[in-house]
Amino acid sequence: MAFDDFLSKVKVTSQQTFDKAKDSTKRMVSVNDLKSQIRGLNNEKNKLFTQMGMDVYLSKKEEKDISEAIDEYVSSIDSIDKKISKLREKLALIETEC
Repeated sequence: MAFDDFLSKVKVTSQQTFDKAKDSTKRMVSVNDLKSQIRGLNNEKNKLFTQMGMDVYLSKKEEKDISEAIDEYVSSIDSIDKKISKLREKLALIETEC
C-alpha cells in the first residue's frame, strides 16, 4: 500500500508541476505579445514623427501652411500613446501576477 501512496503523490506532484509550467508559459507568451505590440506602436509613432518633420521642413521651404496636417499628426500620435498606455497597464497586471 505504501508504494501505491507514493505513486499517487508522485502523480499529483507531477501534474501540479506541469500545470504551473503551463501557466508560466502562457503568461510569458502574453507578456511577449504585449511587448511586441508596444514596440510596433512605438515604431508607428516614430514614423509619424519623421513624416511630420519632413512635412514641416517642406512647408517652411515652400511657404505653405500645414496647420491642419500637423493637427492630424498630433491626434494620431496621441491615439497611439493611449493604446500604448492601455497595453502597458495590461502588461503591469500580468507581471504583478507572477
